[in-house]
Amino acid sequence: MTMGRLLVAAFAVLATALPLAAATDCGSGEFWYENKSCCVKQGTPQAPPSPPSGKACPASGNWYWSSEKSCCLPSSKPPSGNPAPTCPSTHSWSYGDSVCNPNTPRSPSTPSSSDCSSSEFWYSPKGCCLPHGGVPNPPSPPSGSECPTSGWYWGKDQGCCVPHHPPANNPPPQCPGGWDWISNTWKCQPSPPSHPTQPPSTPSGTHKKSRKARAASLCPTGLNACPIANVSGLSSDYECIDTTQELESCGGCLSTGAGQDCTAIKGAWNVGCEQGSCAVYNCMTGYKLSSSGKSCIAA
Repeated sequence: MTMGRLLVAAFAVLATALPLAAATDCGSGEFWYENKSCCVKQGTPQAPPSPPSGKACPASGNWYWSSEKSCCLPSSKPPSGNPAPTCPSTHSWSYGDSVCNPNTPRSPSTPSSSDCSSSEFWYSPKGCCLPHGGVPNPPSPPSGSECPTSGWYWGKDQGCCVPHHPPANNPPPQCPGGWDWISNTWKCQPSPPSHPTQPPSTPSGTHKKSRKARAASLCPTGLNACPIANVSGLSSDYECIDTTQELESCGGCLSTGAGQDCTAIKGAWNVGCEQGSCAVYNCMTGYKLSSSGKSCIAA
């Protein structure tokens, strides 16, 4: 073997040995973190800084932002196979960067009148195609809403009243007696009383049911209207959530105490929300999966 080939072979052996040597250089209380090829101290430092704007660390609470490494670091050695940890629902895990990057929003195609078939017409106020003559057996409007008495029906997908045929510019739609047409919401609402009435001190059960029905109608089918919490409690704002698969409101609205935050399960590395129930896929080092598959227990 020539001297040149011997040198090449020696460099090849050295290159393959370096990662192994580096991995065994970790001291007591440290572990080798494959993603960033470095030794990391066990545990979480006190008061770690927040990630830069737009970025996030995995939601399980077993991670922290390292300003020195400019990435998220785990508090203990990753499980065998180095599975991806669970990021917040708005982010996705990047192995190379060791950080949760924001999901790239998909730009939905904007519908136009050219999308309508010969049996449909373009309804510009709602930006959609509607069938000529309406739909068979349309749903009833939600509590507190009505549709005009002639030529209109409740559009489930639009969340308002829609016409059977392209409407004329005037006159405005005619609502049933005791109801007024509200142009910006495209539905009939109860006419205000001529004299204000004193509200009851305690809402009746009927009123509570009515409020619940209206809340259910705020979101598309399959989504729950979950109140948004603020410093003083629950606000009047809400967000539409699929509680059958939302990690942070699994099985119900977390803000009302009806759901579970799967990302808060102690010792969990990777979690999911399956049909409204939290599922743990991997546990961090030092924990093992419980028999139910819904939690991690100390090993």
